[in-house]
Amino acid sequence: MPQDTDRYDRLDAARWLAALAVVLLHSAALIVSEPAAYGQGAWLAANLYDSAARWCVPVFVMVSGALLLDPAKPLDPRRFYARRVARICAPLVFWSLFYLGWRTALDWWDDGVIDISFWPRKVAQGEPYYHLWYLYMIVGLYLFAPLVRALYARSAPPARALWVVGILGLAILDALYRQALHAPAGFFLTWFLPYLGYFVAGRLIFDGEMRIPRPGLVLALSVAATALGVHLLSSARGLNTYFYDYFSVTVPFMSLAAFQCIVSSPRLPRLPALAPLTFGVYLIHPLFLDVAKRAGAMQGKPGGAWTVPLVAAAVFALSALISWLLRRHPATRRLV
Repeated sequence: MPQDTDRYDRLDAARWLAALAVVLLHSAALIVSEPAAYGQGAWLAANLYDSAARWCVPVFVMVSGALLLDPAKPLDPRRFYARRVARICAPLVFWSLFYLGWRTALDWWDDGVIDISFWPRKVAQGEPYYHLWYLYMIVGLYLFAPLVRALYARSAPPARALWVVGILGLAILDALYRQALHAPAGFFLTWFLPYLGYFVAGRLIFDGEMRIPRPGLVLALSVAATALGVHLLSSARGLNTYFYDYFSVTVPFMSLAAFQCIVSSPRLPRLPALAPLTFGVYLIHPLFLDVAKRAGAMQGKPGGAWTVPLVAAAVFALSALISWLLRRHPATRRLV
């Protein structure tokens, strides 16, 4: 039992590391997205940081898969849906409205214009703010999780591994298709479908039924290929983000390798007190990044290579503090 508990404790490390990687990714994006900075030292460093953190969201999904697809634990669909509705609905509604208001306030601050006409369109697109798409995607994933769990429990490990290969393979082709034709992502309730590959892989890797050979090397090579791909496809005229896609030809390998490295490492600090704050960190951190950007802290200037990790660490710490404070009060606990 202690050994099994230790395995599950490693998922705490996966959660806070993924949350830290999200903050690093979004911090680096503020410099990478500046056309004038392309090719400069700060841009190259930010591109590397961004590429090195691209496993963050897939690892979040794999953690969910590792927890929810345990065939040894019974799953009552009615209780599952009741708990997930309580967990997701309040943050989804509150933070959607909050960030729509925040976006409107920033527009007024930047341009002196107040406009709320975009609110319905952004909600219909499942993206009230750039990071909230994850909440809209996870609704679909949780909706079908009991069915996936039932199929998972009734299948053999080779069939499960085939699911991962098949789903992620199709997702990679879909990302290539969208890149070639500049096609939109589609209705947000279907966004979860390619993430089922990561969802199932999370449990398989956690149980040792799927292994990535030499995961450290695969992780390093995938990061390097992602950074190189973005550099080669982009120019001073614009950023090409294909290799940043969670289903590009490099990120799935990076993500599977990163998750295996985390759950198989006995040396990573678990930080169980920090793990429950990670959902709040994910939701809150764009506020501090917006402030840092307008304060001039995130610019593609000489020295910007050091600015990104320092700002990311500060934003992560402040977001964790706010998340902790919100969790302490009964009225706001369910928002994070």
